[in-house]
Amino acid sequence: MNEFQNYDDLENYFSDTFVKLGVKDYDFCYIYSDLRFFASSMKIDIEKDRFCNSIISPLLNLKKTIIIPTFSYTTEGVFDVEKTPTSLGTLNSWILRQSNVKRSNHPLFSFGALGPKSSLVENCGKSAFGKNSVHDNLRENKCCFINIGRAIEKGNTIIHNIEQSCEAKYRFNKVFKTSVLKKNKLFDSDYSAFVRRQDVPDHDFKFNFIEAAKIIYSEGIVHEVGDSELLSNISLYDYDKTRAILVKAFIKNSSIFLSKPFTQF
Repeated sequence: MNEFQNYDDLENYFSDTFVKLGVKDYDFCYIYSDLRFFASSMKIDIEKDRFCNSIISPLLNLKKTIIIPTFSYTTEGVFDVEKTPTSLGTLNSWILRQSNVKRSNHPLFSFGALGPKSSLVENCGKSAFGKNSVHDNLRENKCCFINIGRAIEKGNTIIHNIEQSCEAKYRFNKVFKTSVLKKNKLFDSDYSAFVRRQDVPDHDFKFNFIEAAKIIYSEGIVHEVGDSELLSNISLYDYDKTRAILVKAFIKNSSIFLSKPFTQF
């Protein structure tokens, strides 16, 4: 078990590990995180901002652009790009407190970005995961996923981009009337998401990423240290390769991302 006596120890560990896993080949790093293991390994009282900064600084020092989900699931009322908090975890909240953060405008599924190419998240359309979404814009842009303390089996929202582009029959496009505010002014509304159907008895269409994760590992694209069961893993895998593998898997089995099969195709 790693033990970190101070923030320099933590930052050095992440810096060395990111380089070892091959992050230098990428411009964008899309991060999923669960920091419980690393927090428990600190031998000092934790200041959240310094703790998170020690994890992310190595990537920013390498001139990488960080992409982190900041979903708020604001399905009605008002979504304020600068003020509405995320419903997700520690690192997701941290990025929104950074003075130079860029945040996408989608009221349900926004993303925060830091780094030299962070404007990518601002140049998006109204679809959460479809054409001109953050996920769509990351294609062919030298991006990797990095899972920190979070098993790959826990899921990845790239599946919703794949489902929409492959026209999955168990989802449909829904427009939300949420008002989007930006810089204290009404910016827009009518953003959309490809959401689960609710009209099929005995099927909730919940996702399951276990089989998809097995396929990703079997293709040999995951570079990893630590143990995901202990939440100590740092896992890096290529964005475009992951997407191509999962598109192929979906075409072969259109229930690959579901908790149980759906046969009404």
